[in-house]
Amino acid sequence: MFHTAANTAADTPADTASSAPAKDGATRLRLFCFHHAGGSAWSFAGWGHRLGRGVEVVPVSLPRRPAAGAVGTMDALVSEVAERLAPTLDQPYAFYGHSMGALIAYGVAQRQLAAGRRPPDRFVAGAHRAPHLPSTPDLTGELSDGAAVELLLGLNGVGRLVRENPRRMRAVADRLRDDLLLCGTYRHPVAGRRPLPCPVHVLYGTGDPLVSAAEAAAWRAHAAARFSLHALPGGHFFHREHKDLFFRELARALAVDVS
Repeated sequence: MFHTAANTAADTPADTASSAPAKDGATRLRLFCFHHAGGSAWSFAGWGHRLGRGVEVVPVSLPRRPAAGAVGTMDALVSEVAERLAPTLDQPYAFYGHSMGALIAYGVAQRQLAAGRRPPDRFVAGAHRAPHLPSTPDLTGELSDGAAVELLLGLNGVGRLVRENPRRMRAVADRLRDDLLLCGTYRHPVAGRRPLPCPVHVLYGTGDPLVSAAEAAAWRAHAAARFSLHALPGGHFFHREHKDLFFRELARALAVDVS
């Protein structure tokens, strides 16, 4: 269901069964990472090295459509992810979600609260408007291959190796469409949601065409404890454009030392 990159030498995702690997003595916090639309667990390769031994990075691999039994709505996807992650969320942990991943991470955190289970110790959202705000109307998932590719290229959402490989680029475009269709099914509940009881930290790019400062700041409504908002230079994928700045800010949000 999900992959891990637990500060190994290669620091790349590896398949697991139903739980993350046991934490070593130096690890103080598990960081579950939820990827953007069109992305994958590999989006977080190398994060363990950046954040150091105090953090165990656990990239979450989402169920894919249209495989048999795959989920077709955001609510169903979040429910499945929450159910499978629940056994691993019994020790100190944090969530980081980027773009679509922030919405999924928020949904999983809410299900932890509703079930009376341990909530995240820290919640970090990147490049996504607050969940109660309406989604971007022109990102419906009804995109041609060319439009999907242009969107990804325009947002700096794919690396050079993917851009130069037409088959990989087509596969990423397919994933993007599927994910955007899922996002289009999201409906924020009018009741039953509680502000998160942990510190909530929100990051956004000053040049992001999809998320404004006000839309990022609106996450404050979902924080019952400390809330912070931080602007980073760059666009929707600021975490790739300015890696040193991003990881310093993420480490600060997680209250870990990466020096």
